[in-house]
Amino acid sequence: MGLLCQYILEKMAVDYENQILLFDYDGLSERSGALRVAHNKGFQIIEYTDPEEFRYFYELKLRVNKDVKVIIRVMNEKIYVPYDIRKRYYNVFVDYASVFPRLDPVELKRFRHIDLDLLYTAYQNYFGGILGSKATREFIEKEMFSRKNADDFVDIVCGRIERSLREKLSYRNWFEIARDWARVRLMVDGGFSGRDVKQLCAQINGLFKGWMLANYGLLSASTSIEGPVMVHKINDYMLSKSQRIALIVVDGMSLENWFTILASCPDLEYDIETVCCFAMVPTVTTVSRQSIFSGKLPVSHSDAFSLKDEEKQWIEYWVTNGYRESDVYFGRGIEVDLPHNIKVAGIIVNFIDDLMHGQIQGQKGMYWDIARWAGSGELKKLIGNLIKRGFDVYIGSDHGNVEAIGQGRPKNDGVLTEMTSLRARVYQDFAITEEVEEKFKVFTYPGTYMPKGYRYLICDGDTAFGIKGQSYVCHGGMSIEEVIVPFARIKGM
Repeated sequence: MGLLCQYILEKMAVDYENQILLFDYDGLSERSGALRVAHNKGFQIIEYTDPEEFRYFYELKLRVNKDVKVIIRVMNEKIYVPYDIRKRYYNVFVDYASVFPRLDPVELKRFRHIDLDLLYTAYQNYFGGILGSKATREFIEKEMFSRKNADDFVDIVCGRIERSLREKLSYRNWFEIARDWARVRLMVDGGFSGRDVKQLCAQINGLFKGWMLANYGLLSASTSIEGPVMVHKINDYMLSKSQRIALIVVDGMSLENWFTILASCPDLEYDIETVCCFAMVPTVTTVSRQSIFSGKLPVSHSDAFSLKDEEKQWIEYWVTNGYRESDVYFGRGIEVDLPHNIKVAGIIVNFIDDLMHGQIQGQKGMYWDIARWAGSGELKKLIGNLIKRGFDVYIGSDHGNVEAIGQGRPKNDGVLTEMTSLRARVYQDFAITEEVEEKFKVFTYPGTYMPKGYRYLICDGDTAFGIKGQSYVCHGGMSIEEVIVPFARIKGM
């Protein structure tokens, strides 16, 4: 549970009050996760949008039922709430002006994708007077990322992760851990926090590996109303939500990378809902991206280790689901010129994947290069153009990335050359791999969802197949950074 989430829940007194009138003009209860927690505690959430409509519902369902746990949520400050309704319920204000009274609420609203927990931490450390518009903007852009605030934030989030790791974990718990860990990595890799998180990193990925080996095979049957649990379900999810669809797949983008993009685009004027999903393992483009565009598991592909049928698979999915072939577009690049008749567009952006393979400054270099790219406005322009064309825009990733240390390169005897990777190797079934398993820090992946007839070896810990001692930003393995990736829905204005 995040810091702001906990604060809002305490302010709402959800453990003591059953009937709450929540004035939430800036959506903080939802963005912080407090509304979800309250719902899990048994509260019915009712949106107050029309006084007459609510009055009818109130007289019919709520007036005589004083035991029901309900939160009446008012999001528009111009909507009238009658006195008798206000008097009946426990009134709570959780807008920017109420939660951060010394900051300018108008300026706060400009930063749509601000990390609310980091803001809350920085605000708790601020002891000055009331700030105007300009001073609030400087507070957000500079003071919020000071060493003290960043270190305090990292300490709090790492503590929350450590407590979570002591529990019995579901895939939803791992999603929360992955999000928290990405925020920690952003603070550390961006140079804002000086905390050493290597030990926690090893702990997270050690437990995650064990969980994956035991539970990954069960995930294909899991469903969630929040989003696709695995990347091969992205198409199904979009189909259930939209008719005009644009999917931007940013190859190789981790959760940390996505949060870096959001933090570096303060003028991205759209509401964005980000969830997590599991990539395919091994976490390489040929395996995982192919599953995104085909909507199928790798075992169902005619060639799981090649992208030659990628466009064909994308078109086949949508034609099977009622679209004409002429309705469907498949392309690459940040600048695309879609024909006017297109109803479904799949667009590959290779910037991050290209960046990591040429990266010589590790994750710190990745952070600053991605921040500069995001600040250039290229992605924002692509999103804006698609929204203007009437598309519902989604952004996904096929796999993440991790910084790893080379442990040498094995011989290529029996290796499937189409699937070379710094963190994973796929061997023909007849290949002899004992020498590799003895000399290198690897483990055998059972090939869940993958075609039979191959042997899958994955680098263990923070190691890679590369020059011994050299640092790489790479992928292919089973770390939480590589496996749990972002999936975002862009909500137009």
